[in-house]
Amino acid sequence: MPDAFRSADDFDEQAHQLYNEARYDEALALLREGLFLYPNSVELHIGSAYAWMATEEFAWSRRSFDTALTLDADHEDALAGMGEVLLKLGDRTGALRCFERIVALGFQDDLELMLQLGRASFREGLLAQAHRYFELAVGAHPDSPDAAACLGYAAHRLGNDAGALFWIRRALEIEPHYAEARIYLANMLYDRGETEAALRHLERTESDDHFDEL
Repeated sequence: MPDAFRSADDFDEQAHQLYNEARYDEALALLREGLFLYPNSVELHIGSAYAWMATEEFAWSRRSFDTALTLDADHEDALAGMGEVLLKLGDRTGALRCFERIVALGFQDDLELMLQLGRASFREGLLAQAHRYFELAVGAHPDSPDAAACLGYAAHRLGNDAGALFWIRRALEIEPHYAEARIYLANMLYDRGETEAALRHLERTESDDHFDEL
């Protein structure tokens, strides 16, 4: 399709597919073409920012998020991405300001956004903040195994073993085949000296399941 007949949404969709296939350079090249035609497309700037972040070009990523937020100061995806980049650049205050703006805008019911904020905070050691976002996710989506498990992981890292066991078991009640949560639970039980219980859980997993997604 000639570029002149491609909409900004077309560029965004095709770039997103390349991004999902980890073809980040190709995604960036396509997004540059799109931005040449649609320089005020917020979504294309956000797509570029996430692609730059995936290649660990955090300065370029921040610049693209800055442009997106100049065009739409309250765009939730841009705020989330900017927060992640600022965490990578060591600006925790700025990052949490972005994250809290998302909550203030009323997106605490958005499961994927709250998990994104929680996981970004967790990775950078902001455990109390991660716990808060996971708690918001569970409150809005009580039947989400991901939200329950992540809340359990954060509780464990905060030293709340009782809360961790409750939420990880809750995740397994919702999704019995949730291997990551079952392995985490097995490790917790092993550390508590409950070896037989730990082995029972490990026997229900496969060797390929043993990785840390969070």
